[in-house]
Amino acid sequence: MKYVLVGGIGYLGVNLAEELIRRGYKVIVVGRRGSEAKRRVIAEYIRNLGVDIRLYDRVNYVSLAEQQGDAYIHIAGKITGKLEDFREAHVYLLDEGIRAARELGSRIVYVSSIGAIGEILGVKPGSIVYEEEKHLNDKPHRHNSYHELTKAEGEKLLVSRGVDVKGKWSIIRPGLIMGPWAYHIEWRRFIDLLKLRLAPRIGIGLPIVHVRDVSEVIAEAIEGRYDGLWLNTVSPYYPDMADLVAEGCRQLKRRCLRIPLGLIIKLSLYSLGYITPRGSPLSLTINLLRLRYRYASRHLKREWRPIEVMVKDFLEWVKSIQVKSYS
Repeated sequence: MKYVLVGGIGYLGVNLAEELIRRGYKVIVVGRRGSEAKRRVIAEYIRNLGVDIRLYDRVNYVSLAEQQGDAYIHIAGKITGKLEDFREAHVYLLDEGIRAARELGSRIVYVSSIGAIGEILGVKPGSIVYEEEKHLNDKPHRHNSYHELTKAEGEKLLVSRGVDVKGKWSIIRPGLIMGPWAYHIEWRRFIDLLKLRLAPRIGIGLPIVHVRDVSEVIAEAIEGRYDGLWLNTVSPYYPDMADLVAEGCRQLKRRCLRIPLGLIIKLSLYSLGYITPRGSPLSLTINLLRLRYRYASRHLKREWRPIEVMVKDFLEWVKSIQVKSYS
């Protein structure tokens, strides 16, 4: 079987490529010219796994269809920019993939975000939120950031075009992903806090999930286990940032000081929500923290990797790349 990762030179792409190679599949990564230069270490690593990287001036229906994939996995994502930049990554490019999958009779998996759910009007902050019975339509969903808005638009596009791929589609909605190759800014700050030996308690549980759990769920979706479904892919643990840092300190055998910041954080969320640009990654973060939803799934019955493993695997990766700020 041959699987095509659309936008796979990144944090999730490298972990997913590892999982698919482990299962014995052929993996092709399709991206734009210049994407390899931005993440040379990841590109080199996945090439060494046996992944075929194919780069184009413009990724479209033609370049995707010529890969002859048995399944297309859309993991291209945008976290900052103008609204049209987000739509290009989350909607227009997905449309090209749907066209290719329709022509070839292939399966398509869209990696979205729990942000696509947005704020559900009438649902109190802190509530448990399962997948909707009817896609994004059972209650009004309000989206405050461009990321949330366009991820929802991408989901709606795929659901509306599901008949084109004969029902062979699924949507994965990860939470905050942690684990190997976590180079995003939130995990850089996590390393900084370990270095400073400070564990700030923000008073809000984080919707976190191990990147390998996400990769396994995507692999299962590719194999047809979740056709026609949209899945909230979040572990049940919801640690505070202080819990994560404290676990890191424990594993590093160092003492860290817990600092209560709950009231400050809540006041900041209230004020920043009005002034943060919708195209900023901070806009998504503020909304998730403000809502405090606990995302759960009706369809995923699995053993989630615990917090201790998330932190351990992340720290081992940091060691392996010799990040100086780690020590």
